[in-house]
Order: sequence, then structure tokens, then C-alpha cells
Amino acid sequence: MNTLVPFALALAVITAASLRYRLPPFLTLIGASVLFGLLSGMPAEMIIPAITGGAGRIFSVLGVVIFCGVGIAQVLRESGLVADIVASIRGLVRRPLVTAGAAGYLLSVPLMCGITSFVILAPILTHLQTDRQASRTLLYCAGVAGMISYVLLYPALVVYSTITTLDLFPGRPWEANLIALPLSLLILAGLLLLLRARMQPTAEPATTTGWKRRAWLPFGVIMLMLAVGSLVPPLHLLADINLALIAGLLCALAIVPGDARERGLSRGTKNAGIIIFDLAGAGAFGSVIAASAFPVDVAALVQGVLPITLLPFVIAALLQAAQGSRVVTATVTSTILATIPAVLAINPLALVLMISAGAFMFSYVSDPFFWVLKRVTDDEFSGVVQNYTLPLSAAGLVTLVAALAVEALS
Repeated sequence: MNTLVPFALALAVITAASLRYRLPPFLTLIGASVLFGLLSGMPAEMIIPAITGGAGRIFSVLGVVIFCGVGIAQVLRESGLVADIVASIRGLVRRPLVTAGAAGYLLSVPLMCGITSFVILAPILTHLQTDRQASRTLLYCAGVAGMISYVLLYPALVVYSTITTLDLFPGRPWEANLIALPLSLLILAGLLLLLRARMQPTAEPATTTGWKRRAWLPFGVIMLMLAVGSLVPPLHLLADINLALIAGLLCALAIVPGDARERGLSRGTKNAGIIIFDLAGAGAFGSVIAASAFPVDVAALVQGVLPITLLPFVIAALLQAAQGSRVVTATVTSTILATIPAVLAINPLALVLMISAGAFMFSYVSDPFFWVLKRVTDDEFSGVVQNYTLPLSAAGLVTLVAALAVEALS
């Protein structure tokens, strides 16, 4: 159990550095990675490669996505086209909160990333409300809603990783959505009801200003490429999210004046760089933990102590708190569970839900999206915990109850 105490100390150091000293996330996460590695007994020569490898993996997965998404947002903002997008939405939708939740929920699965969908939506949502706190509420709504569908629904990567690693539902993977889909919609409805109380009624009526087609072109290009690539096998390359977002950025650059293009790229590059470094720090911390004995120690801690039906949830929850990546949580948890024959006797639907429930829990400083939300909302550290960490943990507990009910009735 040697790695459990260093893990707790590392989390305490990150929290103190962020709250009291307001150090940048990249610095605190890299420092905590070194501290955890040394205290957990990792060979010194393994720590730095794990840090750089984890940061590099995050960049390889999200570097292009973040740069292009932030670039599109900034270019459209500098050219005034974001205002046109907002005008179009206001002409059609009278409930911004429902719009934010539905958009986040629907986009995260086809984009295969809750962070990507949020980055695309954020500049639009921030203009739907003039009040700063109401604008933050919309951003949190979209972010949490995106995670609800990303963690629960197939073929998003969390459930996909669980199913493929454990070889569940052979030839019929969509069965995983039989319970997950209505459950995710129920959790989404609960989120909207919870946040509705925070939104003050607006006196500004919805107006019809016409559909600003030019402003929507970059997003249309992205969705068209993803749709064509998914539906036409010879053109599967077009479904690559990196390629689609590059095309969207090029489209945005082509439809704006030269001065807006220059300002947007300059400011967008700066903002994207800050976000990418925060994400890389979280990736480094997660990589060091994954390379340590932490997963083995967690499995040894809970196996034989807890009922077998709770084992998948507890392992997934601890791994999620440790390294932040939900896909890594699902993959590593499934790999551990594959070595425990008694676990495989659990109803497959319940097993998938339990791992997803754990992936919701404790989305804290090791979670890259935590820092994206803090940066975009410009909220206090405690505000992100209250509006992101706690709602997702509540979703995890609801999902766990559903999993236990499925297992009891099977």
C-alpha cells in the first residue's frame, strides 16, 4: 500500500499550491508528479520519462484539437461573427440553459471528446447571457452534460474501452446503451433542474434576426467531414477529429478580414498554449501514477474487503482520482478486473455501469478538464469543485445505484 499515502500527499500539495499560492497548474502538477514518484519509490530514472511521456500523449491527443478549437473561437470573436451566431440562436431558442445542456450532451459522443465539444461551444455560450454568473452556469452546464454522455454512452471511448477490454456484448456492443441512454437522459434532466434555480429570468426577449450562415460555416465544415467520414468507408480519414478541426480553422480564417485573422490567431495561440500546458501537466501526473504500483495497490486494498459487486466501482473511482483520464480509468480498471474471475460473473450491463460510475467520481486536480473549466470560466478553485467535481460525483452515485439495481434484477 506504499503508493496510497504519497498519492494523498500529492493531492494535498496540488490543492494547497492552487488555493493558497495560486501557482499555475502546469507547475504544480509537474512538481506533484516528481514528489509522488520519489515518495512512492519509483526509480529516479523512470520519473522524468513518465512525466514527459504523459505530457506528450496529452499533446498528441488534444494539441491540435485545442489549438484549432480555440483558434476558431478567437478568430470568430475578433471578426464579430460570434455575435452573429448568438443572434441566430437567440432567434430560435428561448432557454439558454437547455441549449447549453443539450449541445454539450449531443456533441461529446460524435466528437469523441467532452473537452473538444466544450471548447467549440464555449465562445457561443458565453454570449448567450450578459450576466457573468449566468454565463458561467451555462459553461458548467455544457461541460458536465458533455461528460454525462461521454462517460455513459457507446461508442464514446469510456464505454468502448470497457467493452473491448473485457470482451463484453460480442457482436452487439450497442446493448450497452439499453440502460445507459435513459439513465444519461435522467441525469441530464436532473442537472438542468439543479442549475435552473441559479439562472435569473432574463428580461431580454428572443428576437428573430435571420440565420447567419457565414458565421456557422466552420462548424458546418467540421460536422460535414465527421459525418461523411463516418458514413462513407473510403473517406474514413475525414472522420479524424484533428483533420476536421484543421479544416474548420482554415474555413474560419478564409471568411474573416485580414486584421481579424491576424489578431485572432495571435490571441488564440496564446490562450491555446496556456490550456495545452495545463492539460499536459495533468497528463504528466497521471502518467507517473499509472507507471507506479498505484493500480496494483488499489486492487490489493479493495479485493477481499468489499463485496465483489462494488469492486469495479471502487477501483475505477480511485484510479479516476489518481490520474484524471476517464479512458485510462476504464482501460486500467477493465484490465485489472479481467484477472478476477468472480467479477466477470457480474451482469455485463451492470459491470459497464459500475466502471462508468467510478469514472465520474473525484474529477479533481488530476483531471485535465478541471483546469480547462477553471481557465474558461475564470472561476475560483472552489467554484470548479462545486460546479464540476461534485455534480459529476453525484452522477457517479446515481449510476452506481442503477448498476446495483440491474445486478439485483438480473
